[in-house]
This record gives sequence, structure tokens and C-alpha cells, in this order.
Amino acid sequence: MATPVLLITFNRPEMTQRVLEALRAYQPDRLYVFQDGARAGNATDQERCATVRRVVEEMVDWECDVQKSFSEVNLGCGPGPATALTWFFGEVDEGIVLEDDAVPHPHFFQYCSELLERYRDDASVMAIGSMNVDTRRWGDGSYYFSMMNRNLCAWATWRRAWERFDLHHRGVTRRKLSRALHHYGCGVLEREYWCDRLDEVHHDGVGGTSWDMQFLISIWLHHSKGIVPNTNLSSNIGTVVDATHGMTRGNIIDNRPSFPILPLVHPTDVKIQREADREFHFRYFETAKTHWGGVHIAYHLLNKRLKKIVGHQGPWRRRK
Repeated sequence: MATPVLLITFNRPEMTQRVLEALRAYQPDRLYVFQDGARAGNATDQERCATVRRVVEEMVDWECDVQKSFSEVNLGCGPGPATALTWFFGEVDEGIVLEDDAVPHPHFFQYCSELLERYRDDASVMAIGSMNVDTRRWGDGSYYFSMMNRNLCAWATWRRAWERFDLHHRGVTRRKLSRALHHYGCGVLEREYWCDRLDEVHHDGVGGTSWDMQFLISIWLHHSKGIVPNTNLSSNIGTVVDATHGMTRGNIIDNRPSFPILPLVHPTDVKIQREADREFHFRYFETAKTHWGGVHIAYHLLNKRLKKIVGHQGPWRRRK
């Protein structure tokens, strides 16, 4: 119960209530609540944000130190969580982070607390994830090491890791990121995909909607890693409906059931499970390219380079 928790909220009272029901069972000694502000001129936001604050007030009924940070303006789902995390890790050395659409399994809290302590002084470990969508079990432990953090909606980390975060990565070139990804053994399609995401970060922060990609890039630039459980420990209930990063119902992370993981068995191999990472990349990020071969990849890259040289976007032949 000593591990502090950050709860990041906005305007979804029903989801926030479900997350708080799980949090109430854990009853942390210290709870930090951040809420992004209502969007300008949006009366519905104002009403729903007020309802969220009432839900928090009513449901946090155990003895704990509650700190609150409510933004006066809408920061968006990129700078908003980044602001929340910077505030949180300005107050604590390590902690658990929950967004308002991630319902954790009861074992999630002890799992995080044990691993926060175990890897507290291991600078190569930067994140403890909760989501598992793998098709098989990896390694011989309750969890394994990954270049990814599978879910930055219910997770844990340390101040030392968050201090490496950069929302803009203005000084990072495609070449620098590509070299960092090459260190992990990433293939050309993976490197190309993430370098394109870096371009979006440089352009407008992915429309101001991203912070988690930037955190992943921070991990890679430091040749570090995250932890993935070998069983799913959180259910994301916000990927459909009115989510900013909305996805189709039935996507691989939508409302997955969670399962027990305790007692923890620590893996004997601390190396990154590269095969697991590659499978996840092509199941989640680039599904259409899963079975591409060498000729297809070469054509794709050449076509992309030519379009960049001539400043062309979209298909070469426009449909009438």
C-alpha cells in the first residue's frame, strides 16, 4: 500500500468509476489525481469534468493523502498526461500510473510494487507494463523483457526513467533513431515505421495527441527496456466509443480479460524477447505488412523515397 498512485482523468465519469472501484480495493496511502480541463466552449465537457470530480470525491473513502491537480485549460491527450506525470514524479521517486480507461486486475498493484523495488537501481529498466496480447508465453518467468511497454494506460515507473522523457525530441534525427532501433535488431520496416512517427512528433506532436510514443523513443535512445507480464493485467475499456485514439470494436487491446499473476516468478533471462516484440509490432502497428517479403519491402521503400524526392503524397494515380 506504500506505492503511490497517479490517476489521470478527463471527462469520462463512468470509466473513472470503474477504475476507482479497482483502486479502492488496493487503497494506496498516497493518491495523486490529475484532470485535464474542459475544451473551450464545450458545455458537455464542463459538466462531465465536474461529474468526474464528484465521483473521485465520493469514492476515495479510505484513509489516504490525496493530492489534486486540475488544469484550468484543455491540454489535450498528449501534453495532458505528460504534464500529469511530470507533476507526479516531481513528488515521488516511483509509482503506479492509471488512466481513466484502464481497469487493473487486483494482482496488478502488488506486481508493480514488487518490480518497482526489484529493479529500482537498474537503469536499463524504464517501465513496467500491464497488457499482454501475445499468442504464446515468453521465457520462464511471470514476465519478460521487451523494447516496448505494451500499455501506458496502466503501468509503473521511476522518476529516474521519466526524467529522460522528451515530448518533442527536436534534437533527434531519423538517423539517430534508426541506429537506436538497429541496436534492438529491428528490421527495416519497423525502423521506417518509427522514424515516420518521429517526423509526426517533430511536425505537430501527432496533432497534440501523443506522449507515449515519445516515451518509447526515450527508452530506445538509452538502449533500455520495459517489462511485459506473461498474463494480461489490465482491461482497456476506452478504445471504442468516444476515445481520441478510437479503434474498431474487437481490436486486439479492446476490453481484454485480465488474469492472476501472483506469486511472481522472476525470469532467468534478462535479455529482450525480440521475437515477441516483432510479433507485437506487426499484430498491432502494421498488420497489413506482416507477411511482406524482401521484394515487396524493397518496392515499398523505393516508392516511398521517390514520393519524398518529388514531394508527392498518396497514390500516384488518383481515382476519379
